[in-house]
Amino acid sequence: MPSYDFSCNQCGAEFTLSCRISAKDRQTCPQCGQAQLTQRFTTVNIGKSGCYRCDTNQAMGCGTEGCCACHA
Repeated sequence: MPSYDFSCNQCGAEFTLSCRISAKDRQTCPQCGQAQLTQRFTTVNIGKSGCYRCDTNQAMGCGTEGCCACHA
């Protein structure tokens, strides 16, 4: 399932969500619940899952500061 990076237009939170392409436009901010999101274009991870910095397989949110021990 693809991961998408978003920022919330309401509270400014930045987060990553894994969802189907068809559900991408129906996501809400996990912090404030608003649906006004802007998709951020960050890294592309093809053929791997997990952290793009150290190749560990972590939960959602990986690819941001603090996702695993190598760059906590």
